[in-house]
Parts: sequence; structure tokens; C-alpha cells
Amino acid sequence: MFIHRRIASGSRAGFTLVELLVVIAIIGVLVGLLLPAVQSAREAARRSSCSNNLKQIGLAAQNYSSAKAGLPPATLGNGGGTLFAVLLPFMEQTAAFAKLDLTAPVRYESQWSGWLDAATQAAAWANDTALKTLVVNEYVCPTRRAPRTLNSAGYITGDYAIVIGGSEQWQFHNAINSTNAAYHKQALKVAKIAGDVNLQTPGAPQQSYPMAGVIPRTREKDILDGLSKTVIVGEKHITKSYVGKCCGGNNGNGSGGGGRDGWIYWNRGNGPNGYGEYWVAGSVDKGVARDAMDGEDTNDLSAPALGSWHAGVCFFLFADGGVRPLAVSITPSILQNLGYAKDGAVIDIEM
Repeated sequence: MFIHRRIASGSRAGFTLVELLVVIAIIGVLVGLLLPAVQSAREAARRSSCSNNLKQIGLAAQNYSSAKAGLPPATLGNGGGTLFAVLLPFMEQTAAFAKLDLTAPVRYESQWSGWLDAATQAAAWANDTALKTLVVNEYVCPTRRAPRTLNSAGYITGDYAIVIGGSEQWQFHNAINSTNAAYHKQALKVAKIAGDVNLQTPGAPQQSYPMAGVIPRTREKDILDGLSKTVIVGEKHITKSYVGKCCGGNNGNGSGGGGRDGWIYWNRGNGPNGYGEYWVAGSVDKGVARDAMDGEDTNDLSAPALGSWHAGVCFFLFADGGVRPLAVSITPSILQNLGYAKDGAVIDIEM
């Protein structure tokens, strides 16, 4: 005899509250186990992209050297463009580069009007407009930020610094004449500047501002310590609280400064509110930052200028175009040896 059971209309089997809570708890545990692995995979991809960016900068520098019979200058003088501007046509930015007049300043400053003619002033404004927000993805490390990040002054930022060392700015060498210095600033004056051609009048733009044009600097054979033993560009140290902040103070992040996250295309030795050339350069003298917060609360000049947000390493571009991660534990003295092209202290870095 079969017994037929009638299920009430509209009723159906389902999970109980306890069962749902158990399922949710299991999913939470699985997500908790999976998330670190996902984050690690993402950072590995970002690190690879960061390293590749430096490789592209190195390739551009080598292509420049092949085309111009010498390495590109680090800067075109006080107020002029930087290495990152000079390399634009070799970074697939030919159209943007065609808009520039690099014999003029990259940014016009009103206090210099007495020393610049009308045409040069107009060219400076045009340079500013062309470069102010120009995005080159290869100039930004994805571990730190997205490529289209502007700083507090409204100018585009970057995460790589031209390596310098010792008492002379823009050198990555030791005891070598500046006219032979790889990636060193060009020292020519420009006839466009009215008045004192030596630029020593108080209030006038100092040093070699602006350039008489972009010409190559040192030949690769002049790097006597070896191309694979000399660093020329590295990741720039910016602590987390100072990303996007610029100007003020000197070249650090600490209590006396406004941050070093400056405009990568402009070299200004003593710009407004201390905005200057150290925003695009990194000294080897203080070694590499240990982590993303190293120097956060210290005085400006005590913090390292080179460092990354990658755990334990910082990427550097060598003069041969190779990119290598250096441990953050590297001593300043060894980094200085790597940053000098002609001091005879050849350092082998084990990979």
C-alpha cells in the first residue's frame, strides 16, 4: 500500500540558517587563504612591469647613443628639460617631442622675463603646455601608482630618478671632468638670453639655463668601470604619505619638506618653494631606502633618495641597458661604487 504525501503549495526544501552560516564561514576561510596568493601574483606582475619600464628607458638611451654618437644629457641646464624629456622621441612620443623647443625653458617663470626675449618666453609656455600632463607609461612604476597621477602642483609625476653621486650634481662618476660626464648636464649658454651672458646677475637664471640645443654627452667607451658595472637610473624613493606631494624644503620627505614627487620633465635648480632638480635625480650617497616608509619622519636630507615599494629590492638600470634588482641592504659605499663610472672600483653584483 502506497502512502501519498501532499507537499503544501508554495513550500520547498532549502538551507537552514545554520547551514548558510557554515557555508559563508567556509567561503571566508577560502578567500582568506587565497587573497595573499592573489596579491603576491599581482605584485609579481607589477614588479615585472617596473623592471621592463627601466629596460625601455635603457633601450631608449642606447638608441639615442647610436643616433647621436653619445649618451643623452641628464638635464638641459637650469630651467631646461631633463633626460626624460630628451628621450621622448625614443619612447614612442615623437609627436609630443615635435611640439617642444628645448633651446628654451621647459617652464616659464615671470621673474626671468628681464632675461628672456618674447620668443623664448612663448616657447617656454608652449613647452609647459606640451609636457605638463604628458603621460609616458614607462616612467611610472605600477607598484606605486597609476600612470596618470598628477602631483599637488598639477604636473605629471614619475618613479625613476637619474643617478647622481658625490658633490657634483648629475654625475654618476667620480673625479671626472664634467664635459666628459655621462648623462651630465650640458654647459652651453644661449644667445637668446638678454643682458649678462654669464648669468651671474642677482635674480637671473643661473648655471647653464637654457640650452643651445640637445647634443650628446659621454660616449659609452668613456665609462671605464664598464657598462654593466655602472648604474645610471634607479627607482626614486617616495614614502607613502608623500605620494603626489611636491615643492618646499629640499629633496626629502620629512618634517622640513613638502615631498619630492615633482615634475619629471623640468630641471630647476632653485625653483619656487624649493621645487628643484632633485625631484628627478637620486643620490647614491645615502644608499637605498629600506622600505616604503624609510625616512618618513626624518629631516629632508637624511632620507635616501633612491628606493622602491617592492619588498626587499630596488631596481636599477645599468649603462649596458640591463636592469637588476639590488637588495635594500646594499651599503651606501657599494652603491656609490656602482654609481661612479670612472673611479676604478668595479663591483660585481651577484644575481
